[in-house]
Amino acid sequence: MKRILIVDDSTAIRNIIKTTLFGDYEVHEAENGEAAYDFASSAANIDLFLLDVNMPKMDGITLAKKLRATTKYSKTPIIMLTTESRDDKKQAGRDAGANGWIVKPCDPDKLLNVLQKLLS
Repeated sequence: MKRILIVDDSTAIRNIIKTTLFGDYEVHEAENGEAAYDFASSAANIDLFLLDVNMPKMDGITLAKKLRATTKYSKTPIIMLTTESRDDKKQAGRDAGANGWIVKPCDPDKLLNVLQKLLS
């Protein structure tokens, strides 16, 4: 089963995404980029990251850059799942190595379709 790490400072958002992905994926979660990086560094492997942009301790763009700088996660899919929709933020996400950008709230079916494409 593919492992996904949801990184969002909102417990409610993490729970909604977890419910959407339940049964299809092994889901892990972190409330900020710092906790996510620590978890990912010690985990056997993460197959895809869902990152919020605006979080305390370490934002999603910084986390994406740090993940891309590691051999372990240099090619792992990263999706930014955020309320941010500004073009400069999207460009910063691309520059950090994100594979996609989904604006919250998102359609659960759209999210599942994107994940299936990236993980197949």
